[in-house]
Amino acid sequence: MNFKEKLVSVLELLHLKQKFEDKSLSKEEFNSVVAEYQKKYQVTLNDDLAAEQAAQQTAQQAAEFQTTLNTIQSVINGVEPTASDNDGEGTPQNQPQDNATIEGILESIKGMRDDFKAMAGKPAPDVPVQTLTASPLNVNGFGNTPQYLFGVEHPMFSMSDRWNKIAANPRAAAALPEVDEQVDGMAFYKAACSFAKSLKNRYQYLQQNKLLDAPALAAGKYATNYEGVDNAGVGDQFVVLRQDALIARVLQVRDMTQYFPVAYGYQDRGLVFNAFFDEVSQAYQPGEVFKGGMKIENHMGYVDDAMIKMEWGPMKELERKYIGYLNKEGSDPIKWTMIEYQLLNTLTQAQVEQNKRRMRGIYVKPEQGVAGSYLNAGTGALYTLLRYVHQYDIKPHADESYRSYTQATFLPAVQEFIADVRASVTEDMDLDQHCVYLNKNHQAWWIKNVRATYGKDTDFAGPMGALNVVPDSTVRIIWLPYLGQLPFMMLHQPGNIQFLEFVPGEMLSMKMQEQMEQVRAWSTWKEGCSASFTGRRFDTKAEMDANAYEWQQIFINLFAATITDKVDAANGFWQVTGSTTTQDTYTDIEGAKVGVAYCIEAGDTAHLPKIAKSGKFANISSAFTATAVGDYVMVILDKDGNFRELERCVGGKRTINKELQPNVPGGR
Repeated sequence: MNFKEKLVSVLELLHLKQKFEDKSLSKEEFNSVVAEYQKKYQVTLNDDLAAEQAAQQTAQQAAEFQTTLNTIQSVINGVEPTASDNDGEGTPQNQPQDNATIEGILESIKGMRDDFKAMAGKPAPDVPVQTLTASPLNVNGFGNTPQYLFGVEHPMFSMSDRWNKIAANPRAAAALPEVDEQVDGMAFYKAACSFAKSLKNRYQYLQQNKLLDAPALAAGKYATNYEGVDNAGVGDQFVVLRQDALIARVLQVRDMTQYFPVAYGYQDRGLVFNAFFDEVSQAYQPGEVFKGGMKIENHMGYVDDAMIKMEWGPMKELERKYIGYLNKEGSDPIKWTMIEYQLLNTLTQAQVEQNKRRMRGIYVKPEQGVAGSYLNAGTGALYTLLRYVHQYDIKPHADESYRSYTQATFLPAVQEFIADVRASVTEDMDLDQHCVYLNKNHQAWWIKNVRATYGKDTDFAGPMGALNVVPDSTVRIIWLPYLGQLPFMMLHQPGNIQFLEFVPGEMLSMKMQEQMEQVRAWSTWKEGCSASFTGRRFDTKAEMDANAYEWQQIFINLFAATITDKVDAANGFWQVTGSTTTQDTYTDIEGAKVGVAYCIEAGDTAHLPKIAKSGKFANISSAFTATAVGDYVMVILDKDGNFRELERCVGGKRTINKELQPNVPGGR
């Protein structure tokens, strides 16, 4: 096989024969031909060219070989860097002027290799076609113009709308015609409905993409994500930026979730399973002697339905309040439009109410046609703990030294409580991951106690360092808000108690509807509270007492007040009789508040509480007479100022009012 046949074989293998004949091979293609030739025939293309020339015998063979050389030279000229330059007449210099020689081809191939090496060492500079600079959007816009509020070209900020004129200049309201509810009011409510729908979609997008970080939202970090925006012009970008700022403002007051996490996906009830394993180890002996087992203890988590349902209007009233805001809130770094102002305050109020409810709330089905208290839209941590006590999941520590405390005894009471808890656990359990939860309202008492007790013995952090850790221990302190004067103490592993919801952000997903001269706004959601692990469950108080805290995971003090001669609501929602009680029959709860459920419980066999079915207690199921320690009745005020019964326990048997508390475990 001569050189030409070898070369054709390689070209056919690489499917480059036609391009070779057309003299249109690229640099990469020609290099692949050279490499494949050497790989296939174990000799370089250069060596075969020289050998072929030396072997020519006839003029015909020499002519054919010269034609091949000329073709190769033409191909090389077409791929060399200098071959792309045109002559003065614009004709590419791809054709050889004379017959090609072996020396010329070899020199060209060597030159190509040098060119490739030089280009590899010095790549072409990356020069952009055009350089653009963009200024970040400011949440307060670019300055008002005659056509648009904040200078933002978007229908929401059009100066043709009355409320935007007032936002630009509150004094202009006096010069404007009297508000027309049918024209101005309807236009405002229509715009508010549109913005609320857009805000809901934005919140869902942020939640789904895990972007609900209040500081980042407030800084506009995610405002370049325009998912769902049809036309991301400057106006739309500005709306997204302000929506993020509004959502961040609401999230900043959502403070209870830093103490107890939120679990989602609860539409009604959900079981949390816990397993307790018996001993399995034993001394060896032959035969079928088996030991060990497992007991499943389920825990019920549930949610209740809550809602916001309100009417906005009339327009004149909204306008008056908004002008008051513009004249007062000069320190607010963001100037809210009238629509944003109304939504922001509604959602912020709802979030603050949920914070308080998550600590002190108890769900009570509302009376027909009567708006209920915000505290009764869901059940929070305190009443969940009380339920665990009453269904024999948690045994409280009830020593008088820490059941209650004063300004002077706060520190030693907490230290004594922790010491008693440590003394009550078995050798198979430790409290290294547990924290103590205390009433944030009593922080000042704590600091004074630390300063008085330890004086100069505190470390370099000073007495304020004791806000985080109990002195002379490694137990971390978590301060809980919304507890009033309750002497609350709890040892608990963070993450055990959690809030329950169905879908994230349900409460903030406001819907709106125009209704005559007003607009109706509403949202519905589900919420609850549950622990994932309390310990073993028992059927009776005697069984719980006999267990002596073994495997118990949540430890609380008996934060109930002791009744003297009357039940006074100022002493707390949970009150028990004791050795100092002088009156066992009760006809009222003095100072009872709307939305608070009061539990009256027997704490002393010599003083068992009694309540007749009469007067303010005429609506309870029947007269209540405790027969043993632990019996109780729980009631709540109704619209007429009388008490409705939520549940009771007599002789150790617990009965729940299913009409008022339909979802409480044990009620259905």
